[in-house]
Amino acid sequence: MDRLPLNYEQLYAKWHRMAPEIRSGHKFFPRSATTEIWENKLHLMHNIIQSHPDADGCDRCGQCCRDFPFACRPIEFFYLLPYLASRTEERQRQFFYRQLGRLRGDGRNYCPFHEAAGCSIYPVRPLLCRRSIFGDHICNKRSRQFASFGEWCNFESVVKQLTITNLVYYYDDGPKGSVELNWPLTWSNRQGIVSLTVAPFEIWLLLLLGEQNICRKIMTLENFQPILGFLQGGGLAYTGLSHEGVLT
Repeated sequence: MDRLPLNYEQLYAKWHRMAPEIRSGHKFFPRSATTEIWENKLHLMHNIIQSHPDADGCDRCGQCCRDFPFACRPIEFFYLLPYLASRTEERQRQFFYRQLGRLRGDGRNYCPFHEAAGCSIYPVRPLLCRRSIFGDHICNKRSRQFASFGEWCNFESVVKQLTITNLVYYYDDGPKGSVELNWPLTWSNRQGIVSLTVAPFEIWLLLLLGEQNICRKIMTLENFQPILGFLQGGGLAYTGLSHEGVLT
């Protein structure tokens, strides 16, 4: 199965137009909620990344940024955007399009936000840099394997808390260890059978990008209700999901 295709340039442009609503939380949260809810979710994930045993050991050499494939999940991208927002609009556009254009243009998969002086966004180990806890960890010239959240402290309480808030994509499955929290979805269209996996914050991206036709098919998933339940009054028609994972 393929991940949902993410057009980060389109997402950035859309976010820039919607920034006031997103910052206030009114676009995604009930009217009774405030910015504090949104900020707490982001700070929670940031603090958990920072509590990683090697978080203080980064010497900003850039080796992780250059040698590991670039990956940016929705929560990380949303965390990145406020940093960009502090810059002028023109500088934002130049930075964003130039960096991602370089990523596609030369065919390399290094982090597009890494520059000669280090990370161009974060002053410390970035939340954006998922390689700090996933895959081979080579910062400080060490080789250390982190296959999942289970490799570091407070695993059970952390995963429980983040899973409840839909901020992370892993849960404890007993003997199997940590399992990615996503839902396999399959439905038919003119091109044939479409199969993909969806993680909680990818729904946010779909909403932000205006892909409501897809969102209508998956909003009834029980685990999405804490985030999306308030949309029931928004005029979207809900459809069901069978036990086989086939959209109806």
